[in-house]
Amino acid sequence: MSPEPCLCGADDCKRCFPFNRQACEITDDDRADALDSIVEEVLDYGSFPKHGRAQIDLYEFVADNLDTSYAFELVVAALSTNKQALEIRIERLHDMVEAMLKKDIADTDMLEELAQEMADDKGQI
Repeated sequence: MSPEPCLCGADDCKRCFPFNRQACEITDDDRADALDSIVEEVLDYGSFPKHGRAQIDLYEFVADNLDTSYAFELVVAALSTNKQALEIRIERLHDMVEAMLKKDIADTDMLEELAQEMADDKGQI
C-alpha cells in the first residue's frame, strides 16, 4: 500500500512531490528549442530519441522524402578529385533535410511533449 500524500506543497516532500507539481505554460521559445533539439538529435544519432523506440528514424525519413538522385550525386562527387565540391553538396543536403525535418515535426505531439518537459524544467529553477 502506498502512503497518502501529505499535501504540504513542498517540492522536496517525498510523499507529495509528484502530486503538487503543476505543468508550466509552453512558450514559442520552448517549442523552438524542442524542435531544434529533436532535429539535432535525429541528424546526430539517426533517430529520436537516440535510445529506445525511435519516433523518427533518419534512414526511413530520407528514404520516404528524398529523391534517389541525391545519392547518385553524392557518389559521383565522392569519386571525383574535387573534395570541396563534395563538402558543398553534403552541406546543401544537410540543410535541406534539416528544413524538411523541421517542417515535418512542427505540429506533432512529440514536439509538444518535449516542449512541455522543457517548460517544466525551466519552471523548477
